[in-house]
Formats: sequence, structure tokens, C-alpha cells
Amino acid sequence: MIREAARRFLKASGYGCIEAETVDGAIELLRRNRVVAAMLDMRLPEGRTGIDVLTDLRRVPEFQDIPVLIVTGSVLTEAEVASIAKLRGFVFFKPEGFPTIVNFLDRLTGRDRSH
Repeated sequence: MIREAARRFLKASGYGCIEAETVDGAIELLRRNRVVAAMLDMRLPEGRTGIDVLTDLRRVPEFQDIPVLIVTGSVLTEAEVASIAKLRGFVFFKPEGFPTIVNFLDRLTGRDRSH
């Protein structure tokens, strides 16, 4: 439900959105599509985490500099927050809401929405 809501909000805010059901599917989509940023949930199926995927992405040369937003409703440990920062990721807590994420993407891309 969160992924669906995020997609709708991003599209309504002028961003295209592609989504995947699995980690492998997400990496394949990133390889085939040019994206501004990747948004991951922290807690993923099969015991994986957003940090696992972020680590995998940073090992692939074409994904070393892509902005990665990790969205979570969980409380993160200091070690998790440090890992995300070390991997140049950004953490957003679900209570912050989608408008905060869109504002971040606007700043990241230099998009001017004042008009």
C-alpha cells in the first residue's frame, strides 16, 4: 500500500515512477531505465534490508552516485543510520510524509516548482 501511495503522490507531483516487487527486479529496472533517484524501504522481503540493496548498488559502477532514499517506519539503530550515511544514502521516516520526499527530490534535481 505504501508503494502504491508513493507512486501516486510522485506522479501527481510531476515525477515519473517505476517500481519493482523484488530486489533483483529493482536492480534490473535501474539497469534498463535512467532514473533521478532510487527509493527503497528499509525492511524488505526475504530478510533483506534497504542497506543490503544500497550496498549492492554502490558496488555497481553505474549506480555509485545515484541518490538513494531509504524510507522506513521503523526505529533505526545508530549502526544502521551510520551505514546508510557511509554509503551516501538518505533516510526518510514515513511520518515525514511524501511532501518532504518530493521537496528533497526537487532540491536534488534543481526543479523549480515556484511557478
